[in-house]
Amino acid sequence: MFVCSNCGYKSLKWIGRCPNCQEWETFVNEDEFKIENNQNVEIKKLKDLEYIKEERLISNINEFDRVVGGGILKGSLILMGGDPGVGKSTIALQLASKFKSLYISSEESLNQVLSRAKRIGINNDNVYIVCESNLDKILNNLNESFDLIIVDSIQTVYSEDVPSSPGSVSQIKTCAYKLLKFSKLRNTAILIVAHITKEGEISGPKLLEHIVDVVLYIQTNETNLRILRSYKNRFGPTNEIGIFEMTYKGLKEVNKPEDYFISDINYAKPSISRSIILEGLRPLIVEVQSLIVKTYYPTPIRNSTGYDIRRLNMILAVIEKYLNIKLRNYDIHVNIVGGIKASDQAIDLAVALSIISGYKNFPLNPKVVYIGEIGLTGDIHKVFLMELRKSEAKRLGFEVYENKKTLSDTYKDIFENF
Repeated sequence: MFVCSNCGYKSLKWIGRCPNCQEWETFVNEDEFKIENNQNVEIKKLKDLEYIKEERLISNINEFDRVVGGGILKGSLILMGGDPGVGKSTIALQLASKFKSLYISSEESLNQVLSRAKRIGINNDNVYIVCESNLDKILNNLNESFDLIIVDSIQTVYSEDVPSSPGSVSQIKTCAYKLLKFSKLRNTAILIVAHITKEGEISGPKLLEHIVDVVLYIQTNETNLRILRSYKNRFGPTNEIGIFEMTYKGLKEVNKPEDYFISDINYAKPSISRSIILEGLRPLIVEVQSLIVKTYYPTPIRNSTGYDIRRLNMILAVIEKYLNIKLRNYDIHVNIVGGIKASDQAIDLAVALSIISGYKNFPLNPKVVYIGEIGLTGDIHKVFLMELRKSEAKRLGFEVYENKKTLSDTYKDIFENF
């Protein structure tokens, strides 16, 4: 019997491509999954266990430390993916310089790694480099201890135990398991750099993301900004983000993201509104801009950048029904400044007011932020962690609009009373 190592589908014979998950080269003999029953297992009571305080490696790259939960946990296995050229190897090398580290480069030569290190200003005794693709050879001869080991990348290393080329599903799975075992036995943190597919997912079996402790993605919006986001973290919060700017000398932390996500604080103009959204537990001020013009098409255009287009259509339907504002003859474009993608529904009110402001040609107060989720009934719902949002608004010199119960009441308060 053969079983797919990616999804568990079983077959009487070996198949090149799994008919269930569509992955290639994932079928292995089920005998590999048999568990030896001659090993002793020690069982203990939970209350008898002694808690050992977690040790974390603090890189002092604050944006990175925040995303991984306050520093890299010793003995953890971290997976970091991103598009080609987004800065994966750059940030990995910057992290390596903060600890006693081993940088395993299976993609680039020593001279290429040295060239990048010189460009970003790394020249210390902490970083050790080896250019080798044979993972078994590296791990078996690794007698010196390191705080951090970086593997760049998982798609180009291989194990001699698997008779397939680097990058295959079986190679990636085997190498990941070996790195996991090594990290736990040596209590050494390992950062794995990974490629992603055109669909934006980590290249290789989905099992890879289950094996590791932390999954990070570096995202770009076709500008110099880079957003590091955690999608999985066994030792900290998920969906945390760190914001960086790509420069010639590497990735630079963005300590004041409001400089990138909003325009001049005193700039009052129709179609502009501001809100405070949460990315993980991090409050961010964002600016919503909209453009409303007469349509020349039978079906008006609805375009949204950074905000869910389906939610935009819902907001437009609520505006038309409860405010009696006819938008069916207008093309409507909505943009979240800075290229950030706002999935927090607390931005709904700001989106609605930006559209109404553009339609009425009436500017909103640039020093006020609008926070609230809009329901299908036209009600404005409360949002989570409002005090945290208010605190961030106050820190930046903004006031938070005191929400009315409905969008209709808000419309009367802002637009009809002036």
